[in-house]
This record gives sequence, C-alpha cells and structure tokens, in this order.
Amino acid sequence: MTTAFVLSGGANLGAAQAGTLVALGEAGIRPDLIVATSVGAVNGAWIAGEGDIEDLLDVWRALRRSDVFPAGPVGGLLGFLGRSDHLGSDGGLRRLLRTHLRFSDLESAATPLHVAATDLLTGEGVLLSSGTQSKPS
Repeated sequence: MTTAFVLSGGANLGAAQAGTLVALGEAGIRPDLIVATSVGAVNGAWIAGEGDIEDLLDVWRALRRSDVFPAGPVGGLLGFLGRSDHLGSDGGLRRLLRTHLRFSDLESAATPLHVAATDLLTGEGVLLSSGTQSKPS
C-alpha cells in the first residue's frame, strides 16, 4: 500500500504541521510520496530530502516573518500599483530553501515530491514534479 503525505498551506500553520510530521515519524510512518502546496511544500521538501525532523522544528522555532518575507513599503506599493510583479520579495524564502534543503531540483528528492500551485496569469492549477530552483531575484 502506498503512503502519501498531503500537506496544505497556511503560513504559520506550517509550524503545527511540522509537529504532526514529528508524530508521524515517531510512529514509524514514512511517505512513499508527498503532494503539497505553499508552506506544506516547504515542510514536504524537508521530508522529501530526508532532513532530520528535529532540525525542521529548530528552523521553525528560530524563524521570523522577516526571514521569509522581508517587507518594504516601496516594494509593496510598486506591486500594488502594478509596477512590479510582486508585493514582497521572494529572496528570503529562496535563501531559506537553499540553506536547508538537501536537493536543488524536485526529481532529485529522495521521496517523490509534487508541488501544487496556481498559475496567476490563467488561474489554473499546476502540478510541479520536476525543475530546478532558480537564482534569487
């Protein structure tokens, strides 16, 4: 029987999700595949890369919003006015992933990882199962 972890988004709920992943690991439950979105994809990538779950908890304990989404009034305003393609920089999240993940492309994960996202131009769902992390903007 295949065991899949399906991990949802929810910003800081990712910390609670990490606690659930600890409980699953302690019970000896390991995924054969992971499907995730948003913060669930970050936690899922940790598990898919065979990262130590206690280390994931340490990351969550030390994490601050500004580490992931550094906010700046000028950048937010430019995004809001349509002069930029984002409201907040993705640099913090990219740094976090590069620092802590053990793989750089999805197909290299020890456990298959599929990330669900939405194409903002079409509004259609997208399932990412391969690809390399791009350089920070």
